[in-house]
Amino acid sequence: MITFTLIFMLSPVILFVYKRSDHTKQVLEALSMCQNSKNTPLIIYSDGAKKNASSKDKEEVEQTRQILREFKGEKENYFLSIEIYESELNKGLAKSVREGITAQFDKYNKVIVLEDDIVPQKGFLKYMNEALDKYENEEKIWGISASAFPLENEKMVQQETFFLPVNSSWGWATWKETWNKIDFDIESIFQKFNQNSITTKEYNFGSYYYYQITEAQREQKIDSWAVFLMASMFLEKCWFLFPKYSLSKNIGFDATGTHCTEEDLFFNTTVTDFVEVNEIPLIIENEGKKQTEKAFQKQFGKPSLFKRVQNKLNPNSPYFILK
Repeated sequence: MITFTLIFMLSPVILFVYKRSDHTKQVLEALSMCQNSKNTPLIIYSDGAKKNASSKDKEEVEQTRQILREFKGEKENYFLSIEIYESELNKGLAKSVREGITAQFDKYNKVIVLEDDIVPQKGFLKYMNEALDKYENEEKIWGISASAFPLENEKMVQQETFFLPVNSSWGWATWKETWNKIDFDIESIFQKFNQNSITTKEYNFGSYYYYQITEAQREQKIDSWAVFLMASMFLEKCWFLFPKYSLSKNIGFDATGTHCTEEDLFFNTTVTDFVEVNEIPLIIENEGKKQTEKAFQKQFGKPSLFKRVQNKLNPNSPYFILK
């Protein structure tokens, strides 16, 4: 008697890595332990060393790639498939993300995105796929975040998920149709800001400096892909779905652990293994937004914040939440 095993494919995970082998290994191990990983294609983009990279940096890039090769050899059966793309050149995160996601949208209609410092929890894939399926045809929803922002009063928020008018790059997902709506022309973005009379105060949700970061992109002081998603989504008056508690954990700021201040509590949100994607009102005015905005204002509305942060536009700062 011949038996057949039905294999169904979930949305692929696209992972972007560079030269942090320890971080990358943690992310890969956690991903392999996620529920539904065996039905998930894993696509990994490994950025190359910079043109004038030191021998140490080159070695770290190679160490990271060795981790990838070993992982594929040992745990390929943990996923539906594993693909690894190694770039000879250094593209930087922004270009790597834009090119990698665009390339995969030639094959898939929806994708889940991770970076080498975002550790997923057990229910990460389950939540992402359920939310992608549920909101696929909702034009107001531009993406799914696995990471939660802090809430001023958690008890006031009854729903496990809610909508915010901002995006997150700490474990997220979107659809091909939405990705194609993003305006990646910075001058076009500011032209639309002017046409719509967008003010700094209006754009800076909870007093966080979204507008200043966008200006820094225009002045080529930073290189971010997420500012374009944020701006395009804002102009279209659309939203991201967020969980009350995080299904991903950012381990990228560990080097600053000995210099933690009270402000770092902002990033210590509760992490959970599973979040239910329940039916919620399709509205932006919700208790989750209200409590998130209050937490932001408490954290970023302080007059002396800019003096306490060494460089508010430094992508390596814990306060840089757009990459």
